[in-house]
Amino acid sequence: MGALAGITDPTVIDVKVKIADFPPSAVRLYFWPDSRSYTRQPSAELHLPGAAPLLQATLNQLCQGEAAKARIAEPGEFTMRAFLAGRLDLTQAEAVLGVIDAADQQELSVALSQLAGGLNRKLQSLRDQMIELLAHLEAGLDFVEEDIEFISQQQLTSQVGAVSEQLQVILNQLDSRLVQRNQVRVLLCGLPNVGKSSLLNALVDEDAALVSEVAGTTRDYVARQLKIGEVDCTLIDTAGVELTWEQLSEIDQHAQEMTSQQAAMSHVEVLCIDGSRQGLAPWESEQLSRDPVGLRIVVSTKSDLPEFRRLAVADVETSHTKSGVRALRDHLQSVLSQQATEGPVVQQTAARCIDSLTTATESVRRALALCEQQWVEELIAAELRTALNQLGLVIGEVYTDDILDRIFSTFCIGK
Repeated sequence: MGALAGITDPTVIDVKVKIADFPPSAVRLYFWPDSRSYTRQPSAELHLPGAAPLLQATLNQLCQGEAAKARIAEPGEFTMRAFLAGRLDLTQAEAVLGVIDAADQQELSVALSQLAGGLNRKLQSLRDQMIELLAHLEAGLDFVEEDIEFISQQQLTSQVGAVSEQLQVILNQLDSRLVQRNQVRVLLCGLPNVGKSSLLNALVDEDAALVSEVAGTTRDYVARQLKIGEVDCTLIDTAGVELTWEQLSEIDQHAQEMTSQQAAMSHVEVLCIDGSRQGLAPWESEQLSRDPVGLRIVVSTKSDLPEFRRLAVADVETSHTKSGVRALRDHLQSVLSQQATEGPVVQQTAARCIDSLTTATESVRRALALCEQQWVEELIAAELRTALNQLGLVIGEVYTDDILDRIFSTFCIGK
């Protein structure tokens, strides 16, 4: 090692060394004398011939006995050192594991994109925007008696709204990564007697739900398992949406509450509209004007009836004769496949960060509502600080030892 003392730049050295009882072997040494290494610490790598006994003998010679100068790295130790040295943020560190664990080219591409800083750049940009907004707000609070306006109400509302939209996009990306490994909940919803139960029966190819011409036949929800492509789905048929709550019986009110609960827990909404009716009902128009919580597919039902009219808003047309069911399955598969490839987020990052991103998104959404109602700026600033703290947890600006232990303990030894 004395020969390396004068080296100031990263270098590669080919040498022959005697290891234990083996004949002299050609060894390649990669040496980083300064902060340009992976961990930003002086580092050396020995590249040996591909022989397991030779590798074990080298480790024994370096790490065992009284004269040992080295030890075996802990799981994830090198990547954790890189994180602590500021070379990587937490999302990039998790992407290292994503690269190692990638099962196919798609997972590898997602991990490499995140490792290159795709998610980090978005989150850092959002943090910078919120820090600047907070600076303006707090400056205004400091000089409130001077009547100096550092940011107008219109500018504040516009910028907080933009941050809210971007956070929601990232949150959807994280949720989509979780959906890939968990079961997707597909909700059939719509007004009474539009054909939801018939559609569920056709999709699962069994009489799972009771079908009748009488509106309101479905009062409890019916769930069945279904595989769409490579994705396991839970298909849920719910009671038709009733608009006159006060006139409903206690049982019907309970059915409506269960429908709302299932809608809140679902990833994909299949909005069923009776194509044999003339035009859209007001409730249907209202739903179509709103952005769905997750994914939405609009299905125009009863295409076998003579009075059926094509709906421009429909993605798929189906009938009681099972016509169009194949097209609906294909459309579902396409939508789920597209969602699975959106966003450079690896599975481990999604699992760790979903709660923090959800809290941050909700805080910014509350801040936006306060802006629109022109509430006092102290409350808006408090919500933005909460969101900033949650984003800090995601990228590692704020962390605790137990968080690091939980992340890096899943790594391979020496990574």
